[in-house]
Amino acid sequence: MTDFDIFRPMAWDKLVHEYDLDGARLLPWNGYPTPIGGGWCVVRPHTKSLSHTQIDQEFFIGIKGTAQLIVGGQTYPFTMGDIAAIPKHTDHYVFNDTDEDFHFYVVWWDRDSANRFLDEDARQSVAANEFALQRATVHDVSDQRAS
Repeated sequence: MTDFDIFRPMAWDKLVHEYDLDGARLLPWNGYPTPIGGGWCVVRPHTKSLSHTQIDQEFFIGIKGTAQLIVGGQTYPFTMGDIAAIPKHTDHYVFNDTDEDFHFYVVWWDRDSANRFLDEDARQSVAANEFALQRATVHDVSDQRAS
């Protein structure tokens, strides 16, 4: 049916500690081109993620718990369902001052990842069109022979 896994269960035991939080890079998806990267992030109680800037753009989506999101020196309450746009080259981090884990999802992209996606999508479209043309030609020849 496809050349990629349609479903992957979350591997909670395989979270990696980076940016001073625990997380899993879930996108890009092997065999399924996307213009974005994405990851599940967990900021443990009474900790904060690494304060940093990015050359790409990001969205953070609050999943579970409550924390503080600090972007460019401004603090925002951050909880389930909230979404934040993190501008390029802007210092940011998440501070969890509660007794519960804070979960959020991050989506990022830049011009290079978008261009790689567009190039791959164009290659796949050409291949799909060539395949469809071959099938149509085979059917046309078969139809002519039948008449």
